[in-house]
Amino acid sequence: MKPSVTSVLFLLVALAGVAIAANSSWGARNSTDILLLRESVVRSPLKNGYQSVNVDFPKSGQTNTRAISAIFVIDRFTNSSGAYSSLWSGGVGYRFVSLNLKSQYNRGINSTVEIYGKR
Repeated sequence: MKPSVTSVLFLLVALAGVAIAANSSWGARNSTDILLLRESVVRSPLKNGYQSVNVDFPKSGQTNTRAISAIFVIDRFTNSSGAYSSLWSGGVGYRFVSLNLKSQYNRGINSTVEIYGKR
């Protein structure tokens, strides 16, 4: 069975939308979870380069006794030119997390990181 032109175009548009999306999430938040961290990360663009920022929770010198249930990285740029996020260690089910935000080439970073935990 040969795919139609319309279905191929739809698939290409869907893949392009996923490829440029800069929002990320891990886990799921429910009504009993509480906000453990909300951090805005803003960096100016570097000419001919990338910006890279690590976001760690809990912060140095702090402790956390709650299991992480959800992590959201929200791109504040309206054209999806924001940073790509990577989970380096910890995360959902752990009491710590280390994220890396890396900008696109010649772009800055304007993201909000939200971490929720079990009550």
